[in-house]
Amino acid sequence: MRKRQISPTPPRVSPSGQTWLDVEHTALVEVTSEENGFPIESALLGGENQGWRAANPGTQTIRLTFDEPQNLRRIWLVFEDSENARTQEFVLRWSPDRTLRSDRT
Repeated sequence: MRKRQISPTPPRVSPSGQTWLDVEHTALVEVTSEENGFPIESALLGGENQGWRAANPGTQTIRLTFDEPQNLRRIWLVFEDSENARTQEFVLRWSPDRTLRSDRT
């Protein structure tokens, strides 16, 4: 096994001044559920601070399928839940040819 010790990542790197992808016009977004008043758009498009909430408990999936390949340098995720004490777990996957889609045949 190979390993090395690395420096911790700063807790917050300001996204201001960054150029963000226009997901509204470049991607299809699929989501397993969303609570009324907390649509996925409010988490991905900015401008609103309410974010997204799932309507149903359990594992949730948010999938972005881009119309054209994208070069990504940073993916910014923020998980906030002031009502419940719990651990958030997430998995990030990518595919150059859409083979990670769960509905493939």
